[in-house]
Amino acid sequence: MAEGEEADLSEKLSGLLEEIKSVMESRKTRIDELRSEIEQIEQQNSDLETTIADILSSFDDK
Repeated sequence: MAEGEEADLSEKLSGLLEEIKSVMESRKTRIDELRSEIEQIEQQNSDLETTIADILSSFDDK
């Protein structure tokens, strides 16, 4: 393999590695956002369950 080809391949590999790194960082950010959304939804579900339980218990009291 010629020296120029090695340098070209090395540059291509370096570019690909940077691209992969960028994609992985973007995915990590998105995963963190989704985890946050899931936690928020779970909290809302918990609040809703409490509200429903309170409403149902108010019917039992009557």
